[in-house]
Amino acid sequence: MTTLTTAPAKPTGRRTAFTLPGPYRAVLLQHRAALWIALGLFALGAAALIADRLWVAHAADAFAASDCSIRQTAKECGGPVRGYLDAEMQFGRNLDYMGMAILALPCLIGVFVAGPLIARDLETGTYKLAWTQSYSPARWLAARLAVCAAVVITGMGLLAAVQRWAWTSGPELEYDRAAWYERAIYGSVGPVAVGYALLGLAVGALAGILLRRTLPAMTGAGAVIVSAVAVLPLARPHLWATETVSWSRTSPPATPGSGYPVERGMLTSDGSRLPESLCWDPVRDSDPCFAEHQVTGWYNDFHPSSHFWPLQLVETGIVLALAAAATYAAFRLLRRRTP
Repeated sequence: MTTLTTAPAKPTGRRTAFTLPGPYRAVLLQHRAALWIALGLFALGAAALIADRLWVAHAADAFAASDCSIRQTAKECGGPVRGYLDAEMQFGRNLDYMGMAILALPCLIGVFVAGPLIARDLETGTYKLAWTQSYSPARWLAARLAVCAAVVITGMGLLAAVQRWAWTSGPELEYDRAAWYERAIYGSVGPVAVGYALLGLAVGALAGILLRRTLPAMTGAGAVIVSAVAVLPLARPHLWATETVSWSRTSPPATPGSGYPVERGMLTSDGSRLPESLCWDPVRDSDPCFAEHQVTGWYNDFHPSSHFWPLQLVETGIVLALAAAATYAAFRLLRRRTP
């Protein structure tokens, strides 16, 4: 009787399942609690905003079915009207709160990356273990930035998308929503939000490598990101060409609707522009001043709502360029300080 044996299959060298390379897996294991908390907070914020949006829509539908009117309110409609208006007002406030929270997140990201993620390893010397396990300093830093960037892009992208959905698709409200150009809305409903978050990530990495101590790195990164979030938007009106409306001095003012006002002033007979405050006097008649300067009309420079995306994309490009420069500087500095 002959027994047939089957030779064991030779390994093909292919992985049966996707696994992260060592440095990336090490970052996930070392900071898994903080990363899971961050993702959980992003998801919680998005869920709260979705619930708020559905709540105000339900309040609007319930009020529409109540046969009550806001402007001609019967005595028995006082409660439904008050409840509906309170729901609207709270919804608008919650949009503003979420917008301000999104504006603050780049600072928190920079502080976390600068301190616990990078500076603490450099301060305590634990980076030496990673560098002696065939991981170069550049690969060590790249793993930290890549893992954090994945979390930041996912979380901030989710929040910005939900914020934009809630802001644009809500029911018609008696209280006006915040205008598209107001800082808390503009900075939270487009790619600018993700851009500033990545800038916070890059500045945090640079601060951590530069200062190499946890508390100074966190303080320095926070100060730089707060300054960037406060100062860079000041250039926002000048990132795209404005449109202009003009009208004669005796005509009613021409209003640009939902436009982003940039500059307003007086026009002279030769087309020159003068500041609006030149002839403004709450007590005296302004006509002699108008005659002296030959004022014939007014002008208003503004961005219409159609400029939202051009302004967003240009500003995002600038912020990402700054983030790339800070990231490059961090790698260069790490290379110079590596023995």
